[in-house]
Amino acid sequence: MPSEKKGITVKVDAELHAQVREYIESHGMTMSDFVAQALDNELHPRIQEGQNMGNMRTMAFQVPEEMFQEIKDYLNRHHMKQKDFVLGLIQAELDRDRQQINSETQTEEQASVQESDNTESEDYCEDEELDETDDMGMEMG
Repeated sequence: MPSEKKGITVKVDAELHAQVREYIESHGMTMSDFVAQALDNELHPRIQEGQNMGNMRTMAFQVPEEMFQEIKDYLNRHHMKQKDFVLGLIQAELDRDRQQINSETQTEEQASVQESDNTESEDYCEDEELDETDDMGMEMG
């Protein structure tokens, strides 16, 4: 079932309009396709080649044919390159992992602080007990 479509009407400079027309004709797109792609790219930026990624290394792997076709369909629907898709997935997982590690570190630090507070409380209680024993000894004596 296709999703509901809504219209967007905008006025742009005639020169820009001519450039867009030329672009969509040379790429076999409709104006709707172009605007949808432009909006999607602006709202959901993807990692682009040459974004100061430093030295590059190659990763290669095989996937089952069925999954490959699903990925290909996804990429076409979202106007993405395979490289951008995979780099986005990797970056999202690395970010998630980094966040989890930070969360675990904070939890460990909080537990350490609580343990330290508990140890200080126990030390205080032991000191009180010693004082009470000293007082008892004085009364008996």
